[in-house]
Amino acid sequence: MVPGVPDVPFDRWWHAMRDVAATEDTARAWREHRYTFAHQLGSALAGGLTGPAVYGVWLQWGLLYVGQTLEAGRRLKDLAIGESHHLANTFPPEIWHRVAVVAWSQLPHAAAAIDKFGVRAVGEGLEHRLQASLRPLANSARRVSKGGWREVAWERSNSLGAKTGRQIGELFGALQEVWDVAGVSPDGADLPSAARVVFPSRMLRS
Repeated sequence: MVPGVPDVPFDRWWHAMRDVAATEDTARAWREHRYTFAHQLGSALAGGLTGPAVYGVWLQWGLLYVGQTLEAGRRLKDLAIGESHHLANTFPPEIWHRVAVVAWSQLPHAAAAIDKFGVRAVGEGLEHRLQASLRPLANSARRVSKGGWREVAWERSNSLGAKTGRQIGELFGALQEVWDVAGVSPDGADLPSAARVVFPSRMLRS
């Protein structure tokens, strides 16, 4: 926000939240409503999934966030609730347009990559390559202790994910094929069994 310049979206949000929390009853109803929706969304994302996965969150204008987990059933349930995952604290799941999940261990070349590098390194490698190639907004900068932001330089990274990501090209190619479909699929019906797409905004309207 620039001093002296009105921030209209922020002002609208602030007044809406004041209305939500105007009384104890409205505050309680708001908390309960949000948790009900977050729980339903988390269940839709995680239901029946175990093991490693990469996932992405889109807003109406495009890709917002890319992450990975070794425990899809647990992490994806919390993605919308936000108790240990930061994304929902800044961009609430009620405004998410699309969430795609790919259980990458079911893809071609996954077994060979896991045997060579281990499941943790491969998961981080796939996440790194997706982030570096797609540059989602929420992954592109990190908070710093002085209150500002630092841009992420994926190409200069020496992390485990960066090192492994350079060596799993065949698996990443298989992932990218599924990811590209998941990012535009109108209903997820054209995805392989290793992937799913959920539309939070549609869930909210229904």
